[in-house]
Amino acid sequence: MSRIIKRYIICCVCVLFMHNYIVCEAAGNDQACDNGGIVIALDPGHGGDEDGAQYYGMKEKYINYRIAGMVKQGLEQYDNVTVVLTREGDEKVGLEERVKRAKAAEADVLISLHCNASVSHESHGSQVYVSTAQRYCEELQKFADYFMGEFEALGLDNAGVFARVTQMGTRRDDGSFDDYYGVIRHSYNKGIPAVIVEHCYMDSAEDVGYVKNYDKLKQLAEADVNAIAAYYGFKDRNGSTYTGKHARKYGATTKALELNYYDSPCVTGIELVDYDNRFYGMATYSISIEDGCGVKSVYLVYRDDTGSSINVPLNIDEPLFTGTYEVKGVVPQQLAEGSYRLAFIGAYNRAGYDAAYNHLEGHMIGYGKCDWLNEFLYDGEADIIIEEQASINNTHIEKISKALADDIKKRRPISMIGLLEN
Repeated sequence: MSRIIKRYIICCVCVLFMHNYIVCEAAGNDQACDNGGIVIALDPGHGGDEDGAQYYGMKEKYINYRIAGMVKQGLEQYDNVTVVLTREGDEKVGLEERVKRAKAAEADVLISLHCNASVSHESHGSQVYVSTAQRYCEELQKFADYFMGEFEALGLDNAGVFARVTQMGTRRDDGSFDDYYGVIRHSYNKGIPAVIVEHCYMDSAEDVGYVKNYDKLKQLAEADVNAIAAYYGFKDRNGSTYTGKHARKYGATTKALELNYYDSPCVTGIELVDYDNRFYGMATYSISIEDGCGVKSVYLVYRDDTGSSINVPLNIDEPLFTGTYEVKGVVPQQLAEGSYRLAFIGAYNRAGYDAAYNHLEGHMIGYGKCDWLNEFLYDGEADIIIEEQASINNTHIEKISKALADDIKKRRPISMIGLLEN
């Protein structure tokens, strides 16, 4: 299969006019707002029967709302700043409705406040998600960096600034892929720049003190206030401007700094090598990767003609460096028979960076971190056909488990295509 590998920096051409949307200039502006005022929509994540993360007897929805109240109070110390909340109390509000409320309030920016959790319970630190849209991405990355600097100053790890593309393949009017996160996607559609702030990991022993302890929780809220005030150049009632604490390296995670590695993982090809067309069953793939610090996770999303989708995580234990590998993936249970097209590839590396690939007109188009694009030819080489259900019994499960274990033991790269420099 021929492959085209392209990597280039996406230019976010909105620099000169971005503040028509965000209203205020970035840090260093002598005026808080050119139009004499700014409206900030704070979006406390979850609510109602949507609890969010739950650990150590705490529910994320309450923590998010408490932080939002503190941030609102902190921002209102500045002149010409109006703050609105997208939900009141323990209210269930849909993502699109939250954005509609922000739009009705004529918000200039929407900041969605959250706490995080991970499947492995091993992650920790702060993250900010921004839009992939050229209209907003460059300025929102700068905005996000103010948050990361404040969180690092508190002692939290920098878990990264990301722009995540949709898994569904839907696109904007300009042909670019939509954002993954609904609150960012709906905000873009309503003409409001938006970020998601993940303050810390509730399931992390390193981070949990920030949400269990009132004084620590207050520090998170103060960090939000400081980041917003510094970015917009707000002056307090005494005429003072807070300059902000910048992250140590723009766009870098703490893990990236430790590894001295700042690239997103780059997938350059994938093929289905072996599959018995059954589910629950085992598929073997050949996958080519460019990454100098090691890819630790890859998952595939398949979709049929009805729009139904399935996830197939690939069996990766030891990190995969630049090369071509054979890896196995378990095709899950309870699927309809028929053809499934590989529609999306997600990959994460040890530096904490991710990449997301959508299928488009014979190519896989990948978006990584916030600012690069990768592309390779793909014409169905890893699509699958499901013909029958396998028997689900202990013997079958043990057989698959053994195959996965053997796969890890024997894995060697099929070919090496030149290690990337760290």
